[in-house]
Amino acid sequence: MTAAAVTATTAHLIPPSNTRWETVMLIAAAIGVASLTWLYAEEYGIEEKTQTILDWQISAFSGLTGVDQTIYNELLVAADEVNWLVYYNGYWPDDKEFQENLLPPFYRDLSWERNGSVQWVLKNVIQEGEAQGLTLYHGSQGTLAEQGAYLLVIDHKHAGGVQVSPATIWWNADRFAPVPETSKVASLVLHGWREVVPYQGKDEVERLNAQ
Repeated sequence: MTAAAVTATTAHLIPPSNTRWETVMLIAAAIGVASLTWLYAEEYGIEEKTQTILDWQISAFSGLTGVDQTIYNELLVAADEVNWLVYYNGYWPDDKEFQENLLPPFYRDLSWERNGSVQWVLKNVIQEGEAQGLTLYHGSQGTLAEQGAYLLVIDHKHAGGVQVSPATIWWNADRFAPVPETSKVASLVLHGWREVVPYQGKDEVERLNAQ
C-alpha cells in the first residue's frame, strides 16, 4: 500500500515595488474622471432657469393652495380631454357631455362637492378684429370660503389646416367673479384674473425634498 505524497503550497504576498507612484496615479485618475464629468455637464447639461412670475401671474406651485391647486390640476387634464371631445364630436362639450364622460372638475360627484361644488359655464368668445375665437370654461360660486374662481381658456386656431389648441388657466381670488366679457389679457388682469404659471421640474424636486 502506497501513500500519496501531499505537497503543501504556501502563498506569499509580494508588495509592490513602489507604492508611492501607485497612489499618485490613482489620485490623478480620480481627478481626471471628475474633470471630464464637469466638462460634460457644462457642455451638455440642461440648467433650468429660475421661473419668473409677473405681477399678473400666479405660480401653480407656490401661489395656489388646497382646493385651488386641486382644481387647477384637474383643469390641466381636462384641457386635453376637451380637445379630444371636440375632435370626435365636432363641437365644444358642455355640461351634458361632461356628466356623460365623468370628466373632473366638471363632473358632479362626491369629489366635486368636496371641492366646493363649483358651477361651470361654457362661453365662446370672438376676439375683436380677429376671425379666430376662444372657448372659455368659467367656474365660480364655490361654497368654500378659501377658494377662488377659475377660467380655462382654449385658443382654437387653425394653422395650415391643422387645429392648434393651446390652453391657459386663469384664477381669481374672488370666487364669485363673473364670466369675463372679453378674453383680452389686459381686460382679464384689470378684473382681477391672474394667469396660472405651471410647475417646473425644480418645483417638484423642492416639494419632494420638503416631505
